[in-house]
Amino acid sequence: MLKKLWILFLLALVLPALLYSQSSGNFSTSLHATRAGKATWYSKDNGGFETLTNIPMDSLACNKCHGPTFADGTPIDNETYAPGCNDCHNFPQGTAVQQSTCLGCHSRQAAEINLSASNPIYTDVHRDKGLTCTSCHTTREMHGDGTAYASMREPGVFDAACTNCHPEATLADNQAHNLHKDDVYCTACHTQTVSTCLSCHFESELDGFKRYYNQAPVGGFVMLVRRPQDGKVVTASYQSLTHNGNSFYAIGIFHGHTISKEARACTDCHNTEIVNAYKTSDEIPVVHWDNNDSKLVHTQGVIPVPPDWQQALQLDFATYTGNTTDPLKPFDPTKWIYQETGADGSHILYADPLTAEQMDKLAMNVVSVEDGSTPLPEKFELVQNYPNPFNPSTNIEFRLAKTTQVTLKIYNLLGEEIQTLLSKETLSAGTHKYSFRADGLPSGIYVYKIETPEFTQVRKMTLLR
Repeated sequence: MLKKLWILFLLALVLPALLYSQSSGNFSTSLHATRAGKATWYSKDNGGFETLTNIPMDSLACNKCHGPTFADGTPIDNETYAPGCNDCHNFPQGTAVQQSTCLGCHSRQAAEINLSASNPIYTDVHRDKGLTCTSCHTTREMHGDGTAYASMREPGVFDAACTNCHPEATLADNQAHNLHKDDVYCTACHTQTVSTCLSCHFESELDGFKRYYNQAPVGGFVMLVRRPQDGKVVTASYQSLTHNGNSFYAIGIFHGHTISKEARACTDCHNTEIVNAYKTSDEIPVVHWDNNDSKLVHTQGVIPVPPDWQQALQLDFATYTGNTTDPLKPFDPTKWIYQETGADGSHILYADPLTAEQMDKLAMNVVSVEDGSTPLPEKFELVQNYPNPFNPSTNIEFRLAKTTQVTLKIYNLLGEEIQTLLSKETLSAGTHKYSFRADGLPSGIYVYKIETPEFTQVRKMTLLR
């Protein structure tokens, strides 16, 4: 009898692990096993930070980053550690992975949760509903599928997607969704903030104490880029680093776990101070050094990544002057000083910058009157621009009696197209207003034309330099 009980006890211990091993035969190819993402982003072959450090990834402590213990609490030996099932699974208690285990490695997500208690921009509608990491991320994602991916941003890695739970068919009555669904992914409108660490100090990384500027993470902003696989606009973030007087930053798609049920307003993206700064100066401020307070200050709001992003994005960098091996004062502000303006290197992987046309759309002053806010127009109408004459910008307003597709273009008197403001965009019934800038155009009379399936109208406007 005792022998049978002992056998049952052993089976209870090993059976979950045996069953798990059969379902995770591809683990050796998973990103949890290969840790290939860090090497891909760092590699000089991909234009990464290694181009400035000339230190191979194999020499870095972060190459095999891990927590202090396995999932069952057993301490990890740095010398013998290799990624494996026990990192996440405490098999004597079953195969389920605890949320705390995920957050032990994914510290940025843990920081979001901690910050959500005091800052509403870090709250998340999914966490409020009780969802955890494994509610969205599948076993295939965690255990691998036989393909050795280079980064978690490579298409095919993730099964998690907003549309898994929110199919587009259920949003058919949402006018804002109908307007953006072909060009913009859900996160671009519903992510409240992404996060970053400023000026990670590489010297302290080499000494075993990762040190970044001030308290991390920095938030209150989202970057906008395009997904290569479908061109849709999504949120992104960046990481900035310094080493031996050199500076670098990398931009990549990043979905903050800070999702709000209510999407951001049109005016959060269109005709903003950030966009207007780019239109007038070809520059977009991202982070700057405040000489008065001797600190880095991050731009807040929506930061689009334009086609000329390497010249347009303006970043200042700070460097640490204290003892890099001191783990007790990593946030001492007196030890951080201004290093330089402008990066010595940068790259984007698995993402594309916005197009010139998309930047032009963001520069438009868009005002849409929703049903019930004011009486809807009884007819289609193209209103005379104002001011008129103008220099260098003017407003073009039109009214739609119903939801329809709209094309709005600017021409010179020879009939040559100057600019397309809208191209078969589906707009809701109401009054809409767009801003047109005539940068680089000579004085003269120009024509603006609206076309819908139901209506066409042309008006003239005068540019005076």
